[in-house]
Amino acid sequence: MGTEFRELRGDLTTAVPVPPTAAGTAVEVPIARLPYAAQITEVLWLPGAAITANATNYFTLSVRNRQAGAGTVVMASRAYSSVNGVATTPETLTLSGTAADLQPAAGDVLTAHFTHAGTGLAIPAGLVQVRYRIR
Repeated sequence: MGTEFRELRGDLTTAVPVPPTAAGTAVEVPIARLPYAAQITEVLWLPGAAITANATNYFTLSVRNRQAGAGTVVMASRAYSSVNGVATTPETLTLSGTAADLQPAAGDVLTAHFTHAGTGLAIPAGLVQVRYRIR
């Protein structure tokens, strides 16, 4: 008799690479379809190049629970309207203050969603990493 994946303890990690994208172009990248209920504990963004924040023209990275394609729950986010990003330096996104937003169900689909304000900013290649616990 072996151990099942759902019996693992502690934080697990899943990650998705993000392609470089032109300023003003929205992009949504699937991260994972969860085979079990989870508790999101942290979301990191590792930009591959420096990002110069702009109060008018910026992008926002949101990690969303699309709930099998139809959901709009924002689990974590980070806007580049005021603080610069440093190349290859992990940034912790701000988690939702609503506890239920951080508890995706089995079968839910998580995505990294980039939207723009004004003319936006170029999105560098990077990596979005989600840490979670099976519940």
